[in-house]
Amino acid sequence: MKRKIYSQLLDWKNTRKGEVALLIEGARRIGKSYIVEEFAKNEYTSYILIGCH
Repeated sequence: MKRKIYSQLLDWKNTRKGEVALLIEGARRIGKSYIVEEFAKNEYTSYILIGCH
């Protein structure tokens, strides 16, 4: 499942180069966790996913 946000995440990764943390906010049950985890799996060799409820 590819979403518009994926290209924005790639832009963040390429422009910030790990200097700035990323916070994803939004309504419940719209796929935030899914897209972030897919992005991490595809773009990094390792990652830490922290879920705040």
